[in-house]
Amino acid sequence: MKKDDDNLFMLDADVHILYESDFYRILDFKCKCRECVTSKPEYSNSFTVSFVRKGNFGFNVFRNSFDSYTGCILITKPGYERTVTHAHAIPDECTIFDFKKEFYEEMINQYGFLKFFDNNDLHSTLVKISAETGLLHDLIIEGLTSKEKNKLQTDILVMDFVKTAFGKITDYKRDIKISEKLKRNHLVTIERAKEYITKSFTNDISLMEISEYCFVSPFHFSRIFKTFTTFSPHQFLLNTRLKNAEILLKNTALPIVDIAFASGFNSIEHFSASFKNKFKSAPSNFRTINSAD
Repeated sequence: MKKDDDNLFMLDADVHILYESDFYRILDFKCKCRECVTSKPEYSNSFTVSFVRKGNFGFNVFRNSFDSYTGCILITKPGYERTVTHAHAIPDECTIFDFKKEFYEEMINQYGFLKFFDNNDLHSTLVKISAETGLLHDLIIEGLTSKEKNKLQTDILVMDFVKTAFGKITDYKRDIKISEKLKRNHLVTIERAKEYITKSFTNDISLMEISEYCFVSPFHFSRIFKTFTTFSPHQFLLNTRLKNAEILLKNTALPIVDIAFASGFNSIEHFSASFKNKFKSAPSNFRTINSAD
């Protein structure tokens, strides 16, 4: 078993700090367990938001068990005991955003209206990864590996990532449509699909391209993808493009036509109509309002 300095982990795992700011740190967590076992009780004294990149594990805390797998974000409060049950032979991988106590207290003030923060009996919750959170995660990791690492940009992306994840918080219920057999057979399918979309969303990609990358037929791929994500591949791709455009509108002075093409849209008309449908505002008005803020 491995234990880090802050009692975050007692699992057999490789844990590395990717980045550390004034109020949070980003950890790369790769479990080394290859058997279906349950860990000894662990204790954490920090608030964490964990993006599950690979694998499947049960996160057990205070009479609740959360089925955590590719496509989920695990949100956990400080001050509890937990165990982790490894469901499959594929080792788990997570990106963990670990927040300092002072900033967690600010979060409570900001998001205290959410039932999750207001209820002391809710120690953890699980939300589905959206196209938006997936893109933000990838942009954060890309920024950390860039030679032109920007602290302020990283902080802004992390705050947007957390805000987007919090916006998905509901009362947790295990998804009965996602069986153990389906996870064993197709978690890797979903991992590869999301990887392909987030790396290629600026291109004009087809269903056949994505399904071939995932080694499944187009018919089965569409059904499997929607089961895991609740979105069709096209909806997921469109939301990824729109999130990228939103980020560029807020944080750059690029012309709107350049933002449209840089986000994968093949016409300014299609971009404007799609953006207005999602954000209820034209791109130019959206930029003006957010610049004023």
